[in-house]
Amino acid sequence: MNEPAMDRAGLEIGGSTARLSCCDNSGVRDLVELAISAVARHPAVTRVELAGSRSRGTHEELSDWDFAVDTSDFASVARHLPTLVEPLEPLAAQWEPLGHFPVYMLLLRGPTKVEYLFLDHSQETKPAVKPSPETLPAIDAHFWDWIWWLATKASVGRNDLVKQHLPKLYRHLLEPTGADTVPDSIEAAIRDFLVRRSQLERQYGLEVSRALEDEVRRGIRRLGYDV
Repeated sequence: MNEPAMDRAGLEIGGSTARLSCCDNSGVRDLVELAISAVARHPAVTRVELAGSRSRGTHEELSDWDFAVDTSDFASVARHLPTLVEPLEPLAAQWEPLGHFPVYMLLLRGPTKVEYLFLDHSQETKPAVKPSPETLPAIDAHFWDWIWWLATKASVGRNDLVKQHLPKLYRHLLEPTGADTVPDSIEAAIRDFLVRRSQLERQYGLEVSRALEDEVRRGIRRLGYDV
């Protein structure tokens, strides 16, 4: 059996799907092409292009990869997005509940954050999700996605954003799980969440996958956090 061809970004291109295994600078073009082509294959997608700070050249090394998406049938595209993005092998994929317009968020290995922005649509901010056996995995994914974003902002001196978002993180994720104080740091937020999640796992008789947590914790340890 022949080994699949591999390009310089670590993308498996000889099989039925492309598999993203790293996102270093040499793979920038490959990541952009894969992220665009994955969604552009839907017949109701009329445009997908790089957006945000990376399109303007004002990004930091760990900035999100934002892609603006235009559609002729948003409902159909939204329904099929989980399948469309499978070639990127996300560790987490979910809709941003707090934005003013729909955003489909992915967290890939690296960690690398990819967001599909539907700027021509609007949405109401969604309330905090009540923990249950069905919702705990989504709560876990949202927490680690948010923590990684906060850590990347802190790494470039945006401590103002960390201070602003920790109370929001508490209201939307930590308080519903049983935490009773707003964390004063990223490390404190992680400690609080791990305690509450363990309690809920025991209560529900389940265990949430640690793949996303492990990837994010490795990433923020490289940024100097003791977690």
